[in-house]
Amino acid sequence: MRKKRRSSFGCLFVVILLILLVMGLGWVWSVWAHIHEPQAEGEPPYVRDDDIVEEPGKTITNILVLGLDQRGEEKARADTIIVLSINQDTKEVAMISIPRDSRVEIPGRGLDKINHAYVYGGINLMRATVEKLLGVPIHHYVLTNFSGFVGLVDTLGGVTLNVERSLYVKAEKNYPAVKLEPGEQRLSGYEALAYVRFRKDSEGDFGRMRRQQQFLQAVAKEVLQPKSLLKLPQLAQQAAEYLRTDLPLSKALSLAQQAASLNFDDVKAVTLQGTGRTIGGVSYVILDETYLQEVVEAYLRWQEPASLPANEK
Repeated sequence: MRKKRRSSFGCLFVVILLILLVMGLGWVWSVWAHIHEPQAEGEPPYVRDDDIVEEPGKTITNILVLGLDQRGEEKARADTIIVLSINQDTKEVAMISIPRDSRVEIPGRGLDKINHAYVYGGINLMRATVEKLLGVPIHHYVLTNFSGFVGLVDTLGGVTLNVERSLYVKAEKNYPAVKLEPGEQRLSGYEALAYVRFRKDSEGDFGRMRRQQQFLQAVAKEVLQPKSLLKLPQLAQQAAEYLRTDLPLSKALSLAQQAASLNFDDVKAVTLQGTGRTIGGVSYVILDETYLQEVVEAYLRWQEPASLPANEK
């Protein structure tokens, strides 16, 4: 009799578990339906240039991550441009930041700032511009905006960052002034946003890009903490509101599974180097072509580099 009851209880447990699993999958799918953007609205289908080919003999996924900044009614510009390259053969990951003022060839538009590509032609033109610059395929994209940073970090209960230097950001509409001192500390959503946007020092945009990379790694660590599982519904709500991607759910889950086993301190964080120059009254960053090719070979094609880039960590 006892054995039968145990058996019945076991069957009931399995049935309940299956129902919860199905409900969970349904919930995940409903959230992803808001995030997934297989074709950017109002844009023609993306067609890759024939010159952009896969690296033979390697399994690489390159994801374009764009942080958009939009003020009032003006068109959004890509304020943050990062290529996340995942070498699925070696389980290595690199983040390559591209200065937003880089003077590059925008297909059909000529030489201009790279962040203008999004203004001119949305994600598809931005994707084509990055592919032309780097010479490697961009397989997927992830779009977010700065408003999403605040809610995401606050939902996590803050994020721990080692603040590099003292900084002060003036108060903005609906947000107080932010003053931070050096050292490891827990930052709120708006404090983290102020930290990653700050660029009024001698490093300018290059220091800002390094802080963005530091922030993304810190958020990834925080999300993968066991305690964050309890916050999954709120995090999903934030993602559904502020995130857009063409990644299929199956691919996203596969990448998330890989990310769970990563040591984020080992992620290569690289910023393309260049020098400032004013051309026609407009300030640009003229990229160092030699350094650019070193980075592409080392962290996008994942070949053995002759010499590591100077700022690789």
